[in-house]
Amino acid sequence: MKCNERNCLWCAWRAATGPENDPTLCCGHPSSQVRHRFGGCNTAENCKAYLRDDPGLKIKVKRDTREMLMKGIHQMVVDNGQFQSAEAILDYFSPDTYDSPKEITCDDFYVVTEVQFGGSEGIYLDCYAEGRIQPECEKKRWHLGTYKTLETSLSAMQTLGALTYFASEYLWENGERFLSNRDLRIRALQKRQKKEEAEKS
Repeated sequence: MKCNERNCLWCAWRAATGPENDPTLCCGHPSSQVRHRFGGCNTAENCKAYLRDDPGLKIKVKRDTREMLMKGIHQMVVDNGQFQSAEAILDYFSPDTYDSPKEITCDDFYVVTEVQFGGSEGIYLDCYAEGRIQPECEKKRWHLGTYKTLETSLSAMQTLGALTYFASEYLWENGERFLSNRDLRIRALQKRQKKEEAEKS
């Protein structure tokens, strides 16, 4: 969230006490900007991005693990009728079953794929989530799964490569389940705030 108003209760509170004691949600000002621009008497009403948290607000969302993400992308390929040609040449499809981290709770990543020849046989399509898949995780490549064919032809490589189209489609259609808990909370509070404002008008 961003705020262009001079008077912002969140900024004033953080400048005085630090973020760990703040009862509101962040408006987006970095610490240097807080120190430079904000001070004196501040009121929350003047900050359009101000949101007061509600401890009683419960957020429910379906989460994916890495295995579920890979299976979800694969199922979308099947449902769209694009798997027959790959299935005809496939040796195996293996989603990653590692459970660390257990769930994806951050959307700061994108799916990348690598199609390459195996060391001794066939062609492999490896799928990764590149970036951060939990707010506290480091940015890196997280393995999602592998497709393998024993064939080595150009058409086989093209067939496997075509499967990657549906990765971005899956992320687009299921974007909410990859948002952080904080972003989901902000979205819910903003939605409720708009509803309350509409009822008043």
